[in-house]
Amino acid sequence: MTAVPASIATESAILRQNVALSVIKQSAEQAEAIAQIIDQSARSAPLSSSRGTNVNRHA
Repeated sequence: MTAVPASIATESAILRQNVALSVIKQSAEQAEAIAQIIDQSARSAPLSSSRGTNVNRHA
């Protein structure tokens, strides 16, 4: 079995790390986008005149 030169192994490790960080960043951006969509939906929903006005504190 041949040994991989240190410089190639280092570049390969850096590439794998960059790909992993990119995937993590993309996942976080998608989660933030979903949170923004939910927030916008909640803020734009019409207010009900009857729902949520009477709270049963003994329930």
